[in-house]
Amino acid sequence: MYPVGQNVLIVDDDLGRGQAIQRILREEGFAVTIATEGFAALRAAGSEQFALVIAAVELPGTLDGVTTVRRLRARQPWLKALFTGEFARGPRWAGRDCDEFIAAPFHRRELLGCAFELLQRESLPGADLVRRSRLELDSPGPETNLAS
Repeated sequence: MYPVGQNVLIVDDDLGRGQAIQRILREEGFAVTIATEGFAALRAAGSEQFALVIAAVELPGTLDGVTTVRRLRARQPWLKALFTGEFARGPRWAGRDCDEFIAAPFHRRELLGCAFELLQRESLPGADLVRRSRLELDSPGPETNLAS
């Protein structure tokens, strides 16, 4: 079993994709909970702590993937977020909402690589600085000068 406290919450209305993610992660020893929409994910987070959420960018109902993750992090601030969805509809933001994004369909090794990397990120010295600098380079603001 993966270390205690490394539970994963999957939030995806695509039943096939959600079950595939669940199967892959369980084969690696993760404890996995699935929710098909945002409010179900919030209920699950009310009774269990998660280390990682894998959320579809687009979810049915009033809570999309980003809003769901924001609300989950209000309850569990340490939560890492891996978003998935169609590449064309992938996140176009840089910031605290998205730790990583993988476009569907994806390979087993991509999913596992992202999951393991996110779960280890906090324990690596300077990892948050690397993430922030990568996000800043992906989306330079008005005061960012890449030429210097």
